[in-house]
Amino acid sequence: MQLTPIHYDSVARRSQAGAAFTRIAVALALTSAFVVLHGGIPEPDLVWYGKVLTVSGGATVRLTTGTLVWQIEPVAGGPAILLSTRLTNINNQFSYVLRVPCESPEPGVSGSATTISLMTPAARYRRLTVTLDGQPLSLPGGSTEFAPLLTDRGRSERIDLQLGIGPIDSDGDGLSDAWEQQHFGSLSANPGDDPDGDGMNNLREYRAGTNPADAQSLFEVVEISTVPGGVSIRWSSQPGRTYRVRRSATLLATPGSYQVVQAGIAATPLLNQFTDATVTGGAQFFYLIELEE
Repeated sequence: MQLTPIHYDSVARRSQAGAAFTRIAVALALTSAFVVLHGGIPEPDLVWYGKVLTVSGGATVRLTTGTLVWQIEPVAGGPAILLSTRLTNINNQFSYVLRVPCESPEPGVSGSATTISLMTPAARYRRLTVTLDGQPLSLPGGSTEFAPLLTDRGRSERIDLQLGIGPIDSDGDGLSDAWEQQHFGSLSANPGDDPDGDGMNNLREYRAGTNPADAQSLFEVVEISTVPGGVSIRWSSQPGRTYRVRRSATLLATPGSYQVVQAGIAATPLLNQFTDATVTGGAQFFYLIELEE
């Protein structure tokens, strides 16, 4: 709420008639404040955050570019609330944060049409309609309705979203247009190039979820060590990926001849850890971590 300040000094220099004008102006200002307050008392925002995922080139990709638009609809009827935010890369884990404005209505007075009402009993809302650059998203396994209470003020909630179709790849090089624009500023990236010299080309960086312009952003084995119960393997991981652990008794074996020890390992960013409990008798093995597609 913002009120226009009254400059008492300049008004006070008026004549006696001006003094009456001052009283009227103050009364009008107080009346204006009264009307604004009756729209509802501002409360801390609800905070929604999460991943926006899609499948591209056989891999699950976390999207970090585009505009998210969310339509919130009162179940009892009334105007919809439209909120938007830009996708970004949050701690290499999430895609967005959306702040949902809230208020608690004055008794007997309807709340503002552009905010969520926090009250008891709770009003119910639908959050079914959400788009990314105009393309519809879905809430996998999530409820589309919510009923916030006054005690929910400032509450954070993780809501992951799914894009049903792959991102646009207008030049057909296996790299999404949004990813190329984000990291290269154009669609000129060659999928076989390795601009940061870390041994992973652009296509592999895209599928692994790593940064093609940062040599420290890697998909790599970090540590292999003997632990009680077997051999521990740790590697860098990115959200939304799954991995496969292979091993071989011979270092120079071809990748295809490495034995699969475990498949379908979900990412636990920023590091994954797996213990190979089948190693016995001090046997020596070499390990290979694969990104599943």
